[in-house]
Amino acid sequence: MKLSKKTIIMGFAALAILFCAAIRVQAVEKEEKFFGFIKGDDKQCKKEKIAYLTFDDGPSIYTEELLDVLNEYGISGIFFVLGAQFDYIPNADEILNRMVDEGHHIALHTMTHDKNTLYWSQNASANFVAEMLELRDEVATRTGQVTNLCRAPYGKKGHFNATHYRAVEDAGLHCIDWHVDSKDWAKKNADEIYSEVVCELKRFEDADEIVLLFHEYERTVEALPRVIEHLLDLGYTFKPYAPGKVFEGI
Repeated sequence: MKLSKKTIIMGFAALAILFCAAIRVQAVEKEEKFFGFIKGDDKQCKKEKIAYLTFDDGPSIYTEELLDVLNEYGISGIFFVLGAQFDYIPNADEILNRMVDEGHHIALHTMTHDKNTLYWSQNASANFVAEMLELRDEVATRTGQVTNLCRAPYGKKGHFNATHYRAVEDAGLHCIDWHVDSKDWAKKNADEIYSEVVCELKRFEDADEIVLLFHEYERTVEALPRVIEHLLDLGYTFKPYAPGKVFEGI
């Protein structure tokens, strides 16, 4: 059967379309491989999101309950301890050593937590560093753990001046604040703490790393499992603090 010229042209056109389509498919596959994922599975492109849970002002009568919650989830926390609490809590040494044994990091939060001594007195910056170094020695004597990680009571912002920053650096201390404040010190119950954290986390949706601030209250113990579950749902993982790690921007 003799094919018409029109039929032959249409046939070649169809083949050309199929050829172009095949080339396009190959190009897309190469592009996907280049960017490290297969269509429908972008797990390899997702950045790791890390959350650090930190707790101030311990040891306290609630520390062991906080440790129980963290242990249940296999999470290592950072505890910024207060020297004045060592003599106030009868089993302080037992609690501190449990922290170390269970993989938590004990960090420094001064001896007194006193604003006037640490920020407003004539020798405020020297007092601040002296208290941190005294506390570091106390922790080392009681637990064997040595740390240079510290947190200023009430945070650096609005309290540190230039001499504080210089004195801290000269002493080799790494003083950090936080990204997310649970405001558990101001909230009435666990529901309010949880809601505050959920709301604050929305400001850091694109962050690869966040530090959350808590204190040692009964209501914090109650809120903590829900906070952890929410962070897990958001794709966060929890890592222990590695001595020497530098937290940027806080």
